[in-house]
Amino acid sequence: MIRLMVISHLIMMCFIGCSKESATNSTSTNSTTNNQSNTTIANQLVFSGAEFVGNGAFPKKYTCDSSGYSPALQWSKAPSGTKSYVITMHHFPPTYPAEEKHVYMLLYNVPSETSSLAENSKNIGNFGINTVNRKNEYTPPCSQGPGSKKYILTLYALSESPSISTTASQTTMDVVLAGIRNKILDSAVIDVTYTRQ
Repeated sequence: MIRLMVISHLIMMCFIGCSKESATNSTSTNSTTNNQSNTTIANQLVFSGAEFVGNGAFPKKYTCDSSGYSPALQWSKAPSGTKSYVITMHHFPPTYPAEEKHVYMLLYNVPSETSSLAENSKNIGNFGINTVNRKNEYTPPCSQGPGSKKYILTLYALSESPSISTTASQTTMDVVLAGIRNKILDSAVIDVTYTRQ
């Protein structure tokens, strides 16, 4: 009887030990996988327009109703290890996703020491193509139809430059976003609206 109890006890201890080892290995594997596939987002980047604020009005001079200059932008509090920036500006039309998003600005390879862009800046970073005239430049919003339209400006702080293998004339917003996957240290968004008269 005692012998049977000892054997049962040993079997139970072995079972518990194996279960703990299995659970530990599973957690470790998941942790390693997550660390390889996800980048920690700092949530500290501050991004603003020189002449507009988030959820405010987009100045007329940056649209097709005026000079159409690219907006003056500024940012601060980039996370440690930032090697470059990407800036995008786009709009989702009412028929999206049947109609593609409208991209007005796509700027990548912005140097890490940069913390602002002057109005109508053309010499910092590389322009990808916009969806209006398919050129490597800023194109001003010119949305049709009544009511206000929302435009989204996004700044990405990257741990390294984007991985891009396309030519300049084929570098779209989707190409750049694919090229910065797992390299984003932080990002910040400014939503603005504009109503055409």
